[in-house]
Amino acid sequence: MQLNSNMDKNLARAVNHVTLPKKSRSYELCIKADAMRFAKLYKESVKTYLDAIMMDRNHQEAYWGLASSYKYLEQYPKAINILTKLTEIDDKNDKYFFELGVCQLSDGHPELAIPHLIKAIVLNRENLEAQIQLAIAHELVDEAELSLMIYNKMIETNPEFLKAYYNKGAMLMGQGNFEEASKTFFKLLKKNPDYYKAYLGIAMSMDKLGRYCEAIRYYKKFLELKKFSVDANFARERIPELKELLPKRKTVLRIV
Repeated sequence: MQLNSNMDKNLARAVNHVTLPKKSRSYELCIKADAMRFAKLYKESVKTYLDAIMMDRNHQEAYWGLASSYKYLEQYPKAINILTKLTEIDDKNDKYFFELGVCQLSDGHPELAIPHLIKAIVLNRENLEAQIQLAIAHELVDEAELSLMIYNKMIETNPEFLKAYYNKGAMLMGQGNFEEASKTFFKLLKKNPDYYKAYLGIAMSMDKLGRYCEAIRYYKKFLELKKFSVDANFARERIPELKELLPKRKTVLRIV
């Protein structure tokens, strides 16, 4: 099998991630599999990870790499099985519980993701991504109040974590609360004036509120920052449509 030109770098990275004795066959196979995974050769890496696990049934790095490859291949049930085994081997590692929750979310089971994401947070209070995913999971099981509470707590305790503002604003938009959504996006822009998604959020909120002049203004600001994004065409098309909805200026005739 011929890997890409970055194989040497991938091998070097892989060495730093493996902790088994360097002379073991399982170690060597895991290095090879990691290199394949880093090169995005996920299918090829799976077999090699499995070979490494056959050599050592408690090889956590091989299990972790195998789960990661399954995740990238969107084979979530297989990733979930491997991650579940990892949590049984080591129930003090927050990243195992976090990834297990993420895979369950991706597999369409937010109700199963919630306890594992909570476990990840209990093990590591600094795992902000786990808190974000927990808020998303609660929203997906129609527990928007809990989701909003999580976002508010994150903003209070980690005011520089901008993703919490954006996700909160997006959730409020989904609930039809465009006034509060726009306020949240404005707070985000105070933290980072270049956060282009916030401009789009404000524009769409103003659009829904019937405040067309402001909507046009923020659609334009969004396009200034991200004119080639996937949402750019929508913004370009919406601006002339909104202009048609603006009150027409009356022409005043002057007698000379």
